[in-house]
Amino acid sequence: WEIFCERLSLPHFISGQCHDDPFSNGIASRYPIESFTNLQTNSSFTGGARACLQCRLDCDHPFIKDRLFAVTHLDHINENNRLEQIKKFNSYEQNIDILMGDMNALTRDDYSDQYYQDTIVQRRKCSFWEEPCFDLTKLITQDWNYQDAFKLKNPGIKDQNLATCRFGTRIDYIYVHPRVMNDWILSQCSIINTDEATDHNIVFAEFTQILK
Repeated sequence: WEIFCERLSLPHFISGQCHDDPFSNGIASRYPIESFTNLQTNSSFTGGARACLQCRLDCDHPFIKDRLFAVTHLDHINENNRLEQIKKFNSYEQNIDILMGDMNALTRDDYSDQYYQDTIVQRRKCSFWEEPCFDLTKLITQDWNYQDAFKLKNPGIKDQNLATCRFGTRIDYIYVHPRVMNDWILSQCSIINTDEATDHNIVFAEFTQILK
């Protein structure tokens, strides 16, 4: 992690472990990290322990100042587990501004009917995985009112063109709290092919300040 951040010229970085799990969530920044917390689930899940790392950055940059960022990686087996985890982390009541991570969750509007049946439903049935669920993404976008950055800028992109994992689905997200959009415009959001450097693609978002 340290070598990775240094090669990206991001000198300030933190990580948050999930109990004894060897994997962690991480945040890297060009700006100093002012404070951070790492929330962990107490319950035992088949998919392992999960955590949510959140931080504030020490900078007068108007986008960063007083902004709370968070990253998580939710259960990969069961939607009910993911819901329990995200409610434990409670991004909405903690006033998280930018929520990022591998949610391992689907958004129904991402897929055409044929792609949904052939690539998602049938693959899951053949692999004995859970049936497609959309409760978690609905909770974040409808109940908590966060905006899905990629869909906000790319409402017409569907199917394989928006996949972030090798199974042809989008499970990695950047969610933006509405108050961020009072002073900023989401100028672009894209999915970048990592060319198998990892088993996921990158989700990239850029914001432009509204001049008043």
